[in-house]
Amino acid sequence: MKANKNSIAGRVSLNVLTYFFAICFIFPLLLMFMNTFKTRGEIAESALAFPESFNLDNYIEIITDNAFVSSFATSILVVVLTTGFTVIIAAMTGYSLARWKSQVSNILTTVIMSTLFVPFQVYMISLIVVVSSIGLTGNILGLILVYIALGMPVPIFLFRSSISTFPKEIEEAAVVDGCSKARLFFQIVFPLQKPMIATVTVLNALWVWGEFLVAFLVYGNHRPMTLPLSQQYFYSTYTNQWNLILTGFVISSLPIIIFYIAMQKYIIKGVVSGAVKG
Repeated sequence: MKANKNSIAGRVSLNVLTYFFAICFIFPLLLMFMNTFKTRGEIAESALAFPESFNLDNYIEIITDNAFVSSFATSILVVVLTTGFTVIIAAMTGYSLARWKSQVSNILTTVIMSTLFVPFQVYMISLIVVVSSIGLTGNILGLILVYIALGMPVPIFLFRSSISTFPKEIEEAAVVDGCSKARLFFQIVFPLQKPMIATVTVLNALWVWGEFLVAFLVYGNHRPMTLPLSQQYFYSTYTNQWNLILTGFVISSLPIIIFYIAMQKYIIKGVVSGAVKG
């Protein structure tokens, strides 16, 4: 009886602690969202008070700002191209490493994964020097290529682990029927990796959408900017106009939040399927 009481008390305490931390995380977001419906004067008077009226003037002003719209479109372009090429290249590399049964394959996998343990600051200067020497600084193509290179290790590992569990008999039957290696991968193996494709897509899109440091070093202040880069200039343009600044943050965050909510069920499923066998 005493053990049951202790167990119930433990669950209650855990729930209370969970709700407490949830409120701590959610409250600043709700506060920011609430202030997007206020005027500059209302926020100066009290940032914690409810808005007098839920008007959309701030949203209209932001979405009609040409600089913001161009940055929004640029970020979407960068995310789509980076994520698309990352998924395809990582899937092909993971498939090759999974089916190449040799010591060299294991060594290559170890080398690729070991890059995760090297902080970006260690090779940051060298990266910029190399990118600059080949003329890829200050343009979208250079930024996309750097994103693809930096974002490869985890997707390659996940695809390699997932494909390692894929039945070889299906591939062998396809080869017997005259299927080429390219058709085997793109028409049989790749379509059956949908959970892993969704997982890699979500993780990569989340990272690229909000990434600032690499974009600042590789792309700089060239126009059109990505959204994270544009925020610093957006802040300087609308100094002290917190109603517009917060509205810009909300609009910038909404697409990736909606995308994550729509795809979150695939993340755990894909990660688990990729971790079954490494």
